[in-house]
Amino acid sequence: MLMPRSEHSAKIQGLESRLARIEEQLQQVLSVASAALASANRIPESRVITMSSGEESDFDNAVRVRNTLPMPGSSTDTSGPSAGSTATSSPSESVIRASSPNLPPLEEILPIINTYFSQINHAIPLFSQAEFMRMLHDWYTHPARRSWAAWAAVNIVLALGSWIPTTPIQDMNFAEAETAFKGYMNNAQSVLAELVTREQDLLGLQTLLGLVILYQTMANSKQGAVLIGAAVRLVHRLQMQSKNNIEVSYPQEQGLHRCRLFWIAYMLDKEISLKHHTPSIQLDADIDQDLPSSDPADGVGDIYTGDGLVRVNYFRLRVRLAHIQGRTYDMLYSTRSSKISMAGRQARVIRLTYLLENWRSSIPAEMLPDAINSRLGRMERILMSALYGSFVGCMVMVHGIWSQQAAWMKIISDRSLMALQMGRTDERKSCINQQPPLPSAWKRCVQLSREFSRALMQLPESDVNIWANLAALLSCLVIILTNMFQSPGHEDLEEDRQITQWLVRMLNKVKDLSVTVPLTQMHVVVADLERRAEAAVAMAQMKRQALQERLLMMSGQTSWGQEIAQPEHGDDENVEQPLFWDTEAVNFGALDMSNGLGGQTIVDWLDGQYPQGMDLGEAIS
Repeated sequence: MLMPRSEHSAKIQGLESRLARIEEQLQQVLSVASAALASANRIPESRVITMSSGEESDFDNAVRVRNTLPMPGSSTDTSGPSAGSTATSSPSESVIRASSPNLPPLEEILPIINTYFSQINHAIPLFSQAEFMRMLHDWYTHPARRSWAAWAAVNIVLALGSWIPTTPIQDMNFAEAETAFKGYMNNAQSVLAELVTREQDLLGLQTLLGLVILYQTMANSKQGAVLIGAAVRLVHRLQMQSKNNIEVSYPQEQGLHRCRLFWIAYMLDKEISLKHHTPSIQLDADIDQDLPSSDPADGVGDIYTGDGLVRVNYFRLRVRLAHIQGRTYDMLYSTRSSKISMAGRQARVIRLTYLLENWRSSIPAEMLPDAINSRLGRMERILMSALYGSFVGCMVMVHGIWSQQAAWMKIISDRSLMALQMGRTDERKSCINQQPPLPSAWKRCVQLSREFSRALMQLPESDVNIWANLAALLSCLVIILTNMFQSPGHEDLEEDRQITQWLVRMLNKVKDLSVTVPLTQMHVVVADLERRAEAAVAMAQMKRQALQERLLMMSGQTSWGQEIAQPEHGDDENVEQPLFWDTEAVNFGALDMSNGLGGQTIVDWLDGQYPQGMDLGEAIS
């Protein structure tokens, strides 16, 4: 039996009325929940966007929350996780993401993107600019095509574009330096699970490599060592190590870009291998790719001096250095290398030294450390100084500066040795078994340390790239202080004092922030080395002054220019001759200064003057 039309209409109206009340109640609940989440994340209510019913059929997608982080230098939103998301610094931790990806207005992010492509991507070609800009255009014109991988890639470009402050900063607050790009990194990491398995395009690999590059510039670079493994495995699944596979499967331009991506993964893998003393993943024997060209047709990787007259391909230089870094680990620090004889190890040191010096000789003189601050632009200075820092760090590793048998290890006190032992991680214990540097190698390391430090001193602190250069800077400080102790009268003493003061100040600024390098323990070691070096310099100056006084007296003059009576001697009498020595060659650690120190060596005297239990923190503050 059919219901009368009037009753049917009344029932329909009743149902519609009930549905309207239910929808209104649900909307109120949603608004309250969204407001609570926004308040918890300190998000203004204006950032909570409610979509109309015509835009989404899925009720769960009714509320969209835009980025929780402000744009650098702007009060508007950036891309980011949804409300309720938790920013994390670890790639192993999950990040709750929004129901769909969002980006700020194009006009807000375009300057950062242009900065990245004009300054960084040209040297390290992570993205094809044409393809990226096409993807970005589609993002804003065709919302239906948006994907999490594209959202993550844009965030990585924004992070890399924000890495270097727009204006150089002389007195850098390193504790806050990462805030400019950390939010973008967290956004990309929130979709990490999708990136490591994405093989239909290059966005997953590009984002992973971008994250690794960024971690190399941060206080905790160990997370980059985790991500590079996933990136290289993805490279292998995409068959990028095979030149034949790329040539057969892709047009020339796409194939060239894939080849460059392979070399970016390679150089990061080898650099991290030596830095963290872990085996690299990519085997050199399993590579069928040509090295990046030294003169590419599109100019990718080329950097020029300020006048445009001198050019070098930075990308090729970095890949070649990465190859030497990989060989350094394999030949001197791998488990297999620990079984070779001392003679065999020394032969390997000589071979690696030749490779490093040959690499350095390929750099134009206008781009070496002594010239970069006068001949290069700002970004070129940052890139070349970091590259040279990697070179110095590798040279130090080759010559066993951190060997337990190194000369400076025998200078420091027992307290410093204990601090050094406490600061050693398992991955760095392989350093202590290396052979100490030969005299000629030590002299070269001193020269390179002075050269590198002098170049960085002229940069604003924001451009020093402190975390990427930290290990090299610490080695330079130890080398220069030890050289001051061993040769306290050398001609570069005043410059070395200025360098060590700058290095100590820089390391003090970051000693409580460092994760990879144990600066808290090294602070004790450096303080000990510095006081011993200064005491040796003071002692050398006292000896030199005493010698000058004696010479003046023997010549008939006092130090004030007054004549003194001289005894007359016959020609056949023995006259005591002045004592000369080469202060460069004196080993003050073993010198018996019995006249002034009661028969003690300078090291014993120092330990008596500065008890090991005293607070050494003030010595280098």
